[in-house]
Amino acid sequence: MSEQVWYVYQNGQQLGPFSESQLKQMISIKMIPQHAYLFKVGWKDWRPIEEVLSEIGMNAPKPGKVMQERREAAPRATIAGRVIVHNNGQLVIGSGVNISSSGIFVETADRLFTIGENLKLSVRSEALNKPFNATASVIRYNSDPRYSIGYGLHFLELDPQVAGEIQAAVDKLNQMKSKQKTKEAK
Repeated sequence: MSEQVWYVYQNGQQLGPFSESQLKQMISIKMIPQHAYLFKVGWKDWRPIEEVLSEIGMNAPKPGKVMQERREAAPRATIAGRVIVHNNGQLVIGSGVNISSSGIFVETADRLFTIGENLKLSVRSEALNKPFNATASVIRYNSDPRYSIGYGLHFLELDPQVAGEIQAAVDKLNQMKSKQKTKEAK
C-alpha cells in the first residue's frame, strides 16, 4: 500500500490522509468534487484539484469545463470595485473580479491568508446600490498568471437582502452581456 500523504479539502472540511490509490479511486467515482482542493505532505499550500490530476496520472478535465461547472453552480458576473479583506491582523485591499450570491473572487497579488481561513470583508461596487460587509472563507488562491491572481472566497455570513441585490445585479449584468453578444453576432 502506498504512503498516505494526500489530504482533501471540500465542503469546509479537511479529510485524510489518503494514499494515492485511494485518492484516485475517490476521484474516479466522484466522491471528490471538481471544486475540491488537494494537499500533499511536503507542499506549502493547497491546490485546486484540476492542477493535481496529471501529477497522480489522471486526465484533467478541460479548464473550460471546470469553470463552466462552477459558473452553473453559482451564476456570477464581473464587477469593478474595491474589496477590503482582513483577519483582524492582516489586511488586503483588492479588486472585485466576479461575484455571485455565494462568493466573490478578489484580485490581489498579496498572499497573506490560507485556505479555510475565515475573513471579514467590505465590498464597494458601482454594480451594487450600496457597500456591504460579510464574512467569508478562503476556498482557493490562484497564482497562475494566465488568470486573475487572487482569492476565491465563499460567503459564510451575508445579509439576505444583500444576497438578493447581488443576484439581481448578476442577472442584470449577464442579460446585458447576452444582449451584446447577440448584437455582435448579427
